[in-house]
Amino acid sequence: MKFRSKKGQLPFIELNGEEIADSTIILRELSSKFGKDLDAALTSEQRSVSHAMISMIENHLVWAVACWRTKNMDQVLKGYKVNLQHALGTRIPTGILNFFFKFTFGRKGAKKVKAQGMGVHTPEEVSQFGCADLKVLSDMLADKPFFFGDEPTTLDVVAFAHLAQILYIDKETPYNLRDYMQENCPNLVGHCSRMKERCFPDWDEICSTLDINTHLPKPEKQEEGKEGKEEAKESKESKEEKEGDKEKADKEEKEMEKDKEVDENKEKEKDGK
Repeated sequence: MKFRSKKGQLPFIELNGEEIADSTIILRELSSKFGKDLDAALTSEQRSVSHAMISMIENHLVWAVACWRTKNMDQVLKGYKVNLQHALGTRIPTGILNFFFKFTFGRKGAKKVKAQGMGVHTPEEVSQFGCADLKVLSDMLADKPFFFGDEPTTLDVVAFAHLAQILYIDKETPYNLRDYMQENCPNLVGHCSRMKERCFPDWDEICSTLDINTHLPKPEKQEEGKEGKEEAKESKESKEEKEGDKEKADKEEKEMEKDKEVDENKEKEKDGK
């Protein structure tokens, strides 16, 4: 399983054997491949506004989020309920995985946010930057269902991808940006709900199973494999039951022989007297 693209980025996809990295390029390539332009109804001015807002999200808000994560690794693991054993497909003890995750991700992330510039600020200043970006998005959305009207566009997709990571972190995890959004930007909360219901009706199942294709039928091989495992399990249980019965019978037989031997000894002692 590959966890990063050749460019070292996430997200990335593979389309017809070709690796495509960076969300902006992914959207562009998919739009071209399948002939679907999310911004077809936008005017030239609206496209310019969309470009500016997406740039703010991907080149400013995202760094405010990244900065918080690098300084709160324990909260990241708990807040997003990260199961590293499941994610990495390994049986290495969770404690060891968590240690290396915090050591590698934390150090690398800290270097990146510092090099970008966000990391040199205090946590309070970073939080203010992030809240200001959320306020701009909230003001633009206003009371509309989506940023440019009744139908979602590329800006809605990009905004949801980042806002969801802020909003849907575990409620027990202290996080200033989430609290600010809930208290001061209820329209952004509503926007996330609409996008989630429209694009991911199986959201809860995805989060619980970590299967992003829950809507697709599973290959028959998996079912056959499952049946084979169940049959093997039943066979194993049956074998264990038989072995248990045999051991029980052997034990009872030995006890009977022992009792018989005791009785014979008693008879001999009686005859001797």
